[in-house]
Amino acid sequence: MNNGDAQPAVLVVGADAATLGLLHEWLVEAGWRVVVEPGGVPVALVLVDVPFPRREQPPPLLHAARVHAGAPVLALSATFHPSVECSGEVARALGVAGVLAKPLRRESLIAAVRYLSRPPP
Repeated sequence: MNNGDAQPAVLVVGADAATLGLLHEWLVEAGWRVVVEPGGVPVALVLVDVPFPRREQPPPLLHAARVHAGAPVLALSATFHPSVECSGEVARALGVAGVLAKPLRRESLIAAVRYLSRPPP
């Protein structure tokens, strides 16, 4: 097992190339491994980019992320107000562990990932 395999993995679903690049840079610097297809890799958290979470019940990407990885889900969207609490009412209404507003702030992302992730098996 190499050092990269020991790092907890975060699955990213639905992110465009720019967002994926930013997530990868920030999460790798913080000690996480970023995957876009789990391929049998246990993941500690699923990050899902959902452009319009209020238009779909439940958003297909959130459903796919839950089924695909079985890990807590953190939904990212530009439609969330920056003052929305990560694991508050909006997250509960969407059926996810947490939400984060875009544009992302590095500190908020890392704090949310650490708070919401589950330990790898």
